[in-house]
Amino acid sequence: MAYLALISLKYDPLRTASLMPSNTRRIAIASIFGVVIFLIQGFIPPPNSDFLIVFQTFFLALSFLTVRPFGATYVGVISGLLISVAKPMYFPLDLVFASLFGLVMDGLGTAFRAKQGSDARLVRLVSASTIATALVGFSAYYLTAVVTHIVPNDVGLDLTVLIFGIASGAVGGYLAGKIWNRDLRVRFGNDGYSKDEKQSQKI
Repeated sequence: MAYLALISLKYDPLRTASLMPSNTRRIAIASIFGVVIFLIQGFIPPPNSDFLIVFQTFFLALSFLTVRPFGATYVGVISGLLISVAKPMYFPLDLVFASLFGLVMDGLGTAFRAKQGSDARLVRLVSASTIATALVGFSAYYLTAVVTHIVPNDVGLDLTVLIFGIASGAVGGYLAGKIWNRDLRVRFGNDGYSKDEKQSQKI
């Protein structure tokens, strides 16, 4: 949403970031995605914020494709830190689970070989994002609702959130893969580096 708003104003932060040097570009893209996740979820308490997990999954899957290595992990840490500032009563859980979500997305994306050359392999990326969402979502639910009782343990609501979260994981991964293959892969090389950067590495 925030990214599309910037596009409508004829400012594309990913295009700007893709022209930066390697390390600066990684930090810039991770920061952009992390801030967007924070703006969408940062001020909404659980379990309502869990219904917006499709946006988090989308940006984590996209960061896996765009920022290599550990792009989703970078974004998870940044968004987790920002959300922890906005919702200190849930620290360190927000930071832990946001970082874990990114780490699992990176791990499963790599294990499933969800990116081949410059192409996102859509079925594998959707599988990785769906499983990552299910694993982290269930872990977060069990710790916060069953073990610590930080949020109410309402079985009906919790089941709805889990099912919706898993579906959101699939949708987020699918959208990330489609947008990458259609628009973003022309700006970045086979391993997540921009074309200009890959050319400079050959010299």
